[in-house]
Amino acid sequence: MHKNPVTIGPFESVGRAAALMNQLKIGGLPVVEKGKLVGIITSRDVRYCHPNRLVADAMSRNVVTVSPECSFWEAKEIMESHGIERLVVVRDGRTVGIITKSRLYAEIGKHVDALTGLNRAEFLQHKAAELLQSGQEITIIFLDLDNFGTIDKEFGHVIGDEILQQVGKILKSVIAEGLDYLCRYAGDEFAVVTVRPLEEAKQLSWQMIKALAGASWPQGIHVTASAGVAGGRRSRVRGEPNGTHNVRDLINLASLASTKAKREKRPVVVAGWVELEEVG
Repeated sequence: MHKNPVTIGPFESVGRAAALMNQLKIGGLPVVEKGKLVGIITSRDVRYCHPNRLVADAMSRNVVTVSPECSFWEAKEIMESHGIERLVVVRDGRTVGIITKSRLYAEIGKHVDALTGLNRAEFLQHKAAELLQSGQEITIIFLDLDNFGTIDKEFGHVIGDEILQQVGKILKSVIAEGLDYLCRYAGDEFAVVTVRPLEEAKQLSWQMIKALAGASWPQGIHVTASAGVAGGRRSRVRGEPNGTHNVRDLINLASLASTKAKREKRPVVVAGWVELEEVG
């Protein structure tokens, strides 16, 4: 976010607001009165408003705000759901920053894997925590390609990269938007957080494995994978110390299950359910 943004008072003129925006090359100003946010005025608001009118007459009073702890993805969803270009960041009723759409998207772009176009691991952790906060049970599918190191050594990294790109496309074609959230976790590892029940998630992992095994690959390479599945639900008692885990533990359980699947030459291993700590 842009910290300590320039603000304007509600009883200053629209012309003053327009001049500030032109001078600073920004598209909007939080409107603050006695230290409290009371509105926002944008370049669109001032465009057809007489410069002698008051900011209070031209500003939007219903300002969409977020806290400094808001994640990139949460801010993106809020911005898109309201169809706005900027979010005012507020702490204890005071304006501490402003997030613009262009800057937010640039930051999110840093968390997208350049090779596959999929989100990175940070997104999976964020989405899992968000789903848990909304009261949904979640399941993690952790998928690890078999013998990818050997493929890289025998056929080279260019072919290896082609395979990883194709894996991303195939997995994306199998998952369902709104139910499953896919990322390239690291290297030749991919992961999905899903709101499907454990048994359905297990079936999805089988579909992913079969889709990879049945695809045509560069130079006739046979690509297979091993999957681990682990589900979690929120503990009902906040701070319950015994037997609870967090999202990172759940991802780790699924990861270990995929390692076990690979070791035992089983396509899918289910680790089962765990109780997860309250989040947020």
